[in-house]
Amino acid sequence: MNPLVAIREFNQSIWLDFIRRKILINGELKRRIDHEALRGVTSNPAIFEKAIGGSDDYDGAIKSLALQNKTTDEIYTEMVIADIQHACDLFRPLYDSHDNSSDGYVSLEVSPTLVNDTEGTIEEGMRFWKAVDRPNVMIKVPATLEGLPAIRRLIAEGINVNVTLIFGLERYRLVAEAYISGLEDRVKAGLPLDNIDSVASFFLSRIDVLIDPMLEKIAAEGGEKGELAQSMVGEVALSSAKQAYQIYKEIFQGPRWEALQAKGADTQRLLWASTGNKNPKYDDLKYIENLIGPNTVNTVPTETLDIFREKGQPANRLEDGLDKAADVLRRLPELGINLEEQTQALEEDGAKKFKEPFAKLMDSIEKKRVEALKLTTAPAELALGKYQADVDAKVKEFKSKNFTVGFWNKQADLWVQDAEGQESIRSFMGWLRVAETMVAAVPAIEQFAQEVKDAGFKHVVVMGMGGSTMAPIVFKESFEQGANGLPVSVLDTTDPTTVRQIEESVPLADTLFIVASKSGTTAEPLAFGDYFYDKVKQIKGDKAGENFVAITDPGSKFVTSATAQGYRHIFLNFAEVGGRFSALTYFGLVPAAMYGLSTGEILGRAILMMRACGAYGNVEQNPGVELGVALGVLAKQGRDKLTLIVPESLSSFGLWLEQLTAESTGKQGTGIMPIAGEPVREPALYGNDRVFVYVGYQNEADEANKQALQALEQAGHPVVRITLEDAYDFGQEFFRWEVAIAVASAVLEINPFDQPNVQAAKTATDALMKVVEEQGSLPEGDAPVVTENDVAYYTAVSGATATEVLQAFFDQAQPGNFLCLQAYLTETPSLNKSLDQFRTQVQEQLHIATASGYGPRFLHSTGQYHKGGPNNGLFVQFTKNHPQDLQLPGRSYTFGTFQNAQAAGDLKALHDYDRRTLHIHLGDDAEQGLQTVLAALQAATLRVN
Repeated sequence: MNPLVAIREFNQSIWLDFIRRKILINGELKRRIDHEALRGVTSNPAIFEKAIGGSDDYDGAIKSLALQNKTTDEIYTEMVIADIQHACDLFRPLYDSHDNSSDGYVSLEVSPTLVNDTEGTIEEGMRFWKAVDRPNVMIKVPATLEGLPAIRRLIAEGINVNVTLIFGLERYRLVAEAYISGLEDRVKAGLPLDNIDSVASFFLSRIDVLIDPMLEKIAAEGGEKGELAQSMVGEVALSSAKQAYQIYKEIFQGPRWEALQAKGADTQRLLWASTGNKNPKYDDLKYIENLIGPNTVNTVPTETLDIFREKGQPANRLEDGLDKAADVLRRLPELGINLEEQTQALEEDGAKKFKEPFAKLMDSIEKKRVEALKLTTAPAELALGKYQADVDAKVKEFKSKNFTVGFWNKQADLWVQDAEGQESIRSFMGWLRVAETMVAAVPAIEQFAQEVKDAGFKHVVVMGMGGSTMAPIVFKESFEQGANGLPVSVLDTTDPTTVRQIEESVPLADTLFIVASKSGTTAEPLAFGDYFYDKVKQIKGDKAGENFVAITDPGSKFVTSATAQGYRHIFLNFAEVGGRFSALTYFGLVPAAMYGLSTGEILGRAILMMRACGAYGNVEQNPGVELGVALGVLAKQGRDKLTLIVPESLSSFGLWLEQLTAESTGKQGTGIMPIAGEPVREPALYGNDRVFVYVGYQNEADEANKQALQALEQAGHPVVRITLEDAYDFGQEFFRWEVAIAVASAVLEINPFDQPNVQAAKTATDALMKVVEEQGSLPEGDAPVVTENDVAYYTAVSGATATEVLQAFFDQAQPGNFLCLQAYLTETPSLNKSLDQFRTQVQEQLHIATASGYGPRFLHSTGQYHKGGPNNGLFVQFTKNHPQDLQLPGRSYTFGTFQNAQAAGDLKALHDYDRRTLHIHLGDDAEQGLQTVLAALQAATLRVN
């Protein structure tokens, strides 16, 4: 048997005397807990100096915290507390178990600068206890004379205490007295004693390091004293420990202790510390094997732990040779060695040995803090031409009313004046500082990603709609898969062919399915979850839940169902962060971590942009506000088509920006319409309703786009250029654009955080699905105006042929209108090409903006603008038959029926808002059907009225 496991037979606990973020993330600590019976962790300033100052594990966190204007001390504290919390969470199952034997603790030491400061120690101990907020943390307090009253007070407050730096027996007695007195203080205050724990850390190897040279010097002189001294070499530390154990047994018995024990008190166990051998003459396990005994703890460094695992011989030896131990301690004075004086010197030296690395660590953090404050955001150039003066005036107006300060204070009247709208705004501004919260969550997210990989998973599928999947799509399409990442697929359509393609392309038993739904009631992700849960259950039975992860808001019904199905993990997001503002929350970062990306770096870039936008004090130029004001002013002057131009490598950014912009601004008959995926053309093909935004990499030439932009600028179109260093700058861009769109909404005087018209399509779809459940199929709709080559056209205009219908439909176009293609189809490269051809022809002939989206994806993004924005859209909806459909488990309908109902519901909602629509049903073969439509369109003559 593994000696680390076997030692539990003797009721001794092994704690690790080491902590570092890397072992939390890479699974090493969890493996030791699970397979080596590790039962706790201790830390100290010297350990953290090696961990933080001696590695790059913490550089991202230091940068993020420095950018928040945190002091060096605050940075240290926040990083250390995050690690302690993470370690506590890993040990929590052990702590909560019935057989924990007072284990599962993680120790955090107060600052070594407080070693002789009673009140300072009490204050910091209580602050650390509250900050860590875990019942299985122990606050380490030195056993100095000034530390003793602090120990008593903290115990009286119900705080677990690890008493450190004990070298002498008399000091140990005082430590035990402080513990017992603290418990008695609680009893007098009428407070409970259960769940309070303490250990007394007795330092060992340092005793021998100090005393052995003295003994060896005496031994070298020969004679009786020399012989006596020689017999004591290497024995003083062990003798002290054995005698301390006898004192422990003496103290924790009798009437005084029994009175406390009756009220639930636990003894203060002895913990053997400084057990790594420092003398090459001694056995490496000298301070391990000789001190095994019941109700004790041995905290060991990693190297000693590994040695014990390989060759340890556990046996109960703590009370072996007690007479010899007593004799060693009794006769030391005969050699002129006053052990009490020497241990006092060790205490003082021990405090110094912690102060020096602590000072070195703080210096290291300070240097990195200063470097972080030199960082700058990705540059943005606004070339606004004749609109510049109006934009400058609005920026000046915003500055005069202290807009940035009000913005960060969630001052809702910056947007709307009605009480209900203001309350809505305040309720959904959690995105402003969520990146700060997520910095502390990074280690746990990355540790979970490692756990998933270690468990043998080979693929990840993210399943959701709208804001739940847009950021994961950007991460997947814009980054190379990380070295430690897994392939990621994203499912955000009810199209049965796409669902089947996902099912057939992944190893179901070895795939992790992330079901992402903010509300926990969104129909699509729940349907995806049910479908794949059923498939995995057919393979793994009751263990199917191991393959599933939920991301949702606290309190959602999905939490209950995911728990019942045994989901591997449930990430609780933030109710005050709306879906389209959730890229920097668990919705975006968990998939990013699974893909092998540095979530800490993403957040660091975001916080850099937060700083530039005034999150931590006054800024002269605010990139988010300046961009937002420009977009708002331009929109009010008719430039309301935000046209994104990017190199192919950044094409997915458009999907995310579409939702953020359209759903935030498209309401009350106004808004900014995002146009993505439209090839850049010569200036003559554009109307006066455009503002062009270019996002590209500084090291990517992209000359064609850049030359086209130059021509557009010279033709009088406003142009915005943003240059990224690398893909991690998306962390900045997510936040820049969230601020900008919120600010643009303030210019437009609308609430950017509601989506009042999205429900219309959902309600219509729900009504149709009730018909399906009652009658077995969707109700028959109106007859088509024309059917040609198995393609049916449904619209309010008339015509004898498909070409006439298309021509009559586009005869409704006016300057400033836009075309929106809504494809309830299976996305393929050839289909994308055909849709692009449709857009190109319309743009060339009508000079109007064109957009394209797949349903039901766009229902959760641009769908809000389609119904709530200005009535200037021409909507062409494409549907198809589903000859190879998929049945949904536990439901009376298929994915295909569900998608058809969503299309029909959306069409009804568009009609209810008096939108101009053309529904084209492509039959069984969507690609062939679309080619037929394109031929008819080619024959039509399109013109703007």
